[in-house]
Amino acid sequence: MEALIQLFGSIALFKKGPENVPASINLLFVLLFANFIAELFLGFSAHSLNLLSSALLSILSVSILMVFTWFWLMMFKLNNRVLQTLTTFIGISLFINIFCILPITLLSSVGILPDDALGLLYWFLFAWNLAIYAHIYKKSFNISFFLGFALSITLLIIINTLTTRIIGV
Repeated sequence: MEALIQLFGSIALFKKGPENVPASINLLFVLLFANFIAELFLGFSAHSLNLLSSALLSILSVSILMVFTWFWLMMFKLNNRVLQTLTTFIGISLFINIFCILPITLLSSVGILPDDALGLLYWFLFAWNLAIYAHIYKKSFNISFFLGFALSITLLIIINTLTTRIIGV
């Protein structure tokens, strides 16, 4: 467990990449389940969503991420990197949810963080998350960081559009 936290922390700090993540379907499923639980909790506390909306949002956003990434890996003819890349994305999502968003949400809910600071922290996390995704795409696809950033923004737009249209969130 500690090794995984260190690994995803190193990826979040741009020191390592998806090539350092074990290619394990079992690890992917464990991370998917843990991330689903974390996103359910965050949906309740941060966004005041009901159980169904929170679950649908989590499933839909992860599904879009996985299909989008799989599609581009196939386009680049890098199908041998699918498992490691998807595991990296889910692991990073879980890492950010647990070690960044959850503490900020809890501090905000008890009134320690004022709304101005909360908004600024969320914008910082948003930009950092886009940069991490760009880093993962860069390493997975052997492309520039700029192109990885463009893919990250495209993914965000697709997720936002589809979740808004399908769930209304």
